[in-house]
Amino acid sequence: MEEEIRAAQEKFGELIRGEYDRIERMKAGEEITDFSRLDKIIIGILPGDGIGPIIMKQAVRVAEELLKDEIAAGKVELRPIEGMTIENRVEKMESLPEDVFEEIKKCHVLVKGPMVTPRAGDGLPNLVSANSLLRRGLDLFAAVRPIRIPEKGIDWTFFRENIEGEYIWGNKGIQVNEDLAVDFKVQTRQGSERIARAAFQFARKNGKKNVTVVTKANIVKLADGNFIKAVRKVGEEYPEIEIQERLVDAMILDQALDICIVTERKVKVTTFPEDASAEEFTDYLLDTIRKIKES
Repeated sequence: MEEEIRAAQEKFGELIRGEYDRIERMKAGEEITDFSRLDKIIIGILPGDGIGPIIMKQAVRVAEELLKDEIAAGKVELRPIEGMTIENRVEKMESLPEDVFEEIKKCHVLVKGPMVTPRAGDGLPNLVSANSLLRRGLDLFAAVRPIRIPEKGIDWTFFRENIEGEYIWGNKGIQVNEDLAVDFKVQTRQGSERIARAAFQFARKNGKKNVTVVTKANIVKLADGNFIKAVRKVGEEYPEIEIQERLVDAMILDQALDICIVTERKVKVTTFPEDASAEEFTDYLLDTIRKIKES
């Protein structure tokens, strides 16, 4: 037993040492790209696998229509990136092959399709999520997701911390012995403050008067408690914005179930009596975009 504990302590120590390096990088900070100053914006197109290539083909058609003038003027380039099929990743035993990642880093924007993450029982090597490696490798710390349902008075924008929490050590848990496994939740002051600042900056620029912190702080006392403290500290720089706290359970019960009921009633009419294919729906969407442009 003592030997197992020592081995677990050593592995835990290695994980913490790695976080010190990441914290120092966050302290140093990185310059945020100002897209208005770029002569050309390169948009990487990463089809992925499964249904990815099917839906990405249609996504590119829409992008080419919306960005027609910019592409023609050489201000925007759509650059296909291959190599993220599950077959290629399994062959190389890499969730995110290095040669693919190098091509991704040459782009300013990435539009990606779904990518398979093998699970136990799939009959595939238990590769780490490629999405999580992309987030970490590119330091994509903010998942920004707007939701607007006017009839419910809902106009929200979610800023989800995309790297820390359960994600960052998701594949680095410790199997102490056959009876005991331990996983982790990671929170840093720097990581919490930068996601908070992004949310507050968005709120100020868009005339929003409230930022609500959603956590599980009643159970996860330390990590989520520190996250709330970091948000409130950053909030002092934005005195015109109110800060509220909600537990994730209550947030779901109060709002999300009702939202699901509303959105399930919405039907998109495409004049097809049967389900439209991805290509047919994109034809309908492009026709609508063109009519809007002409009106």
